[in-house]
Amino acid sequence: MILVMGDVYSKGECIPLGFMAMNEIKRAGKFKVKAIIVKNITNNRGKFGQEHLWQYRALKNGLYIFKHEYIFVFQKV
Repeated sequence: MILVMGDVYSKGECIPLGFMAMNEIKRAGKFKVKAIIVKNITNNRGKFGQEHLWQYRALKNGLYIFKHEYIFVFQKV
């Protein structure tokens, strides 16, 4: 199983949502973690040419721009 997830920034705090989900999957006891890959998402096609707009929105709203996401690779036990 593969899980692709990033972190969340809420109320001035970084919430490691991906790792929280990983722990819940492990706790269920049906999968074990085989790999954690950190994917760089800077200059990806989804934000291509809009970097300044995203920076403006983040600064205006007190947010943090994440430049990575996690790919969790699980194996069924």
